[in-house]
Amino acid sequence: MNKPLKIAAALLIVGSLAGCTTPVGVRKVDHGSIRQVLTENAISADVPSISSRQVMRRLGLSENVRHDPERSLQHLHDLAMQELTADRLFALSEYSYLHGTILRRTCDRGRMEARRSRTYRSRNAPPPSQCERARSYFVAASMYAFVFLFPEDSQAAPSGFDPRLRVAVDIYNLSITSAIESAVGEIRTGETSYAFHLGTLHLSLDPEELRYADRILENMVPAAQLTVRGLRNRYRQAGFGAPFVAAAVREEGVKLPLRSARVPNRVKVPITVLVRYEDLANGLRTGSMHGRFEIYTENEVSEIEIAGQRVPLEYETTSALAYGLGRSVLWDFEIAGFRRGDLLGTREDLATDDGLLMLEPYRPGKIPIVLVHGTASSPARWAEMLNEFQSDPIIRAHYQFWFFIYSTGNPVLYSASLLRQALQETLSDLDPEGRDPALRRMVVIGHSQGGLLTRLQVTTSGTRFWDRLSDQPFEELQIDDDTRKTLGKALFFERQEFIERVIFISTPHHGSFLADSQLGNFASKLARAPADLVRDSINLAQAGVDLVESAVDRRRSFLSLFSRDDESAQLERRLRRLPSSVDNMKPDSAFTTTLQTLPIDSSVHAHSIIPVLGDPPPQGQHDGVVAYSSAHLEGVESELVVFGSGHSTQSHPSTIREARRILLEHLDAR
Repeated sequence: MNKPLKIAAALLIVGSLAGCTTPVGVRKVDHGSIRQVLTENAISADVPSISSRQVMRRLGLSENVRHDPERSLQHLHDLAMQELTADRLFALSEYSYLHGTILRRTCDRGRMEARRSRTYRSRNAPPPSQCERARSYFVAASMYAFVFLFPEDSQAAPSGFDPRLRVAVDIYNLSITSAIESAVGEIRTGETSYAFHLGTLHLSLDPEELRYADRILENMVPAAQLTVRGLRNRYRQAGFGAPFVAAAVREEGVKLPLRSARVPNRVKVPITVLVRYEDLANGLRTGSMHGRFEIYTENEVSEIEIAGQRVPLEYETTSALAYGLGRSVLWDFEIAGFRRGDLLGTREDLATDDGLLMLEPYRPGKIPIVLVHGTASSPARWAEMLNEFQSDPIIRAHYQFWFFIYSTGNPVLYSASLLRQALQETLSDLDPEGRDPALRRMVVIGHSQGGLLTRLQVTTSGTRFWDRLSDQPFEELQIDDDTRKTLGKALFFERQEFIERVIFISTPHHGSFLADSQLGNFASKLARAPADLVRDSINLAQAGVDLVESAVDRRRSFLSLFSRDDESAQLERRLRRLPSSVDNMKPDSAFTTTLQTLPIDSSVHAHSIIPVLGDPPPQGQHDGVVAYSSAHLEGVESELVVFGSGHSTQSHPSTIREARRILLEHLDAR
């Protein structure tokens, strides 16, 4: 082949190869691969986003940032100060956050190794340099994100369709979280300065920011570091700010106002912490930056204004609820509260004398939902329902949550009288002139025995309960005033006008078959009535009226044949075993048969939620404790049967959904 022909052939081969691998082109890949490239970022994948990588490539820093990130970030910062563009600010925030995260991991490993070698002996020891450097880059990341989100020119703010918007919010939130946590969770009040690689940050915090429910917020824990167990859903109100959980601690010697006195001490509160930077663009150029801490609580402020924008705040309600219940004394109260009738008065940690608790300070204009638990239970058992209600914007906007805790082994009438008295006194304290109509639209939700307590709030008994005890008029009894007062409250009920709607859940209106079983009889023997009720029953017995039911009376009389005690001592010992709530809930007890004759007041809106273990129809079925025929109540406005559910149905999705429907109906009723 001659030379020209060889050259032509070679060019043809080269041209063919070049045609297969042009410098610019495309190739097909699966949707997942492209989506990953477009959506991965510092928050979701621990890598910079495609937009930030583009900035570094344009500026020729993509290689340098891998080998010398701090010098590259300083170079990018200098360029950004010359031309403060959104692209450069976002890249700075993302790369600074990633570098802070890498330094933090190195710091954490160093601390773990130090603890193993026992060289790190004090929590207050100066942090290693890696830890402090990590903190400085988190602070820087929050600043860059802040300027990106709230630029001097509001027209330059990212749109809601910009995918970088949510990433920048998350970078700000997590950077503030990490910076605070690096300082052992402390936020100092007053003026303070923090020197770091960009200059000096001057911070301030008004001590009033750390107050909630007339208490001091302490022991702040980052919500981002809490995993939740025992609740189906974890709810977060997405927005701006670092979500924390704090304890609201009562100040020693300070008397609480009525609006917050019923909030438990050390209640866990969802809060958000943010630093509002001032003239930050200029501060980044000069190296002298200013800002102030702002702390908000979830039930007080939902959004704020920054640079002329309405900005929602970020809260973690579920983590606060779970954290508060994780080591709550409420769990200990369940069995102990059944056995000891006077336990409530001996437990200062429950922060209530009469059993009524509030999740938050009283809010005028919001309708109270009063949740009343069942036997051997506590307010903690409402956690699933409360978690759902707290996350519902309509429910949260119109309702406030109250709880009634009581010793569940006590006679039902006695516990119901305590509930009535607590509600009456609370309304009288909070709104003595009756100016808040929402307080008089109360909704009471009772589970199991709590449903019986609820029913007695909307029933007028007349003398029915007293007539089962004696033919003698109550007014003519020769008893002391204290006994007359206590028994009068427990035996005579009137419809409480401030309760407008009630919901019965798993309520044994006609008694419980389990209460009449061997297990029920054994449980009843464990309950001990409070001392004041035993005293009153002795006084009443001396006046000729015996509160002990016939079955108990016969058993004690038989035992008394073998006792050498005098008649008075026998009487006192016998009456210390007053009928318990379990005795009351037997289908043929005097309490149950009398209650069946008392209708719910016609002005009250009543609803039933009844679980059964099997499939439709419900007739002949039960929930393991209460038969459908006992929980069924004629004349209620609605009845929902929850199939495949046991007695503790207050946590069932269908039960919660029905309760929500009723609450929304209540809002539309007026």
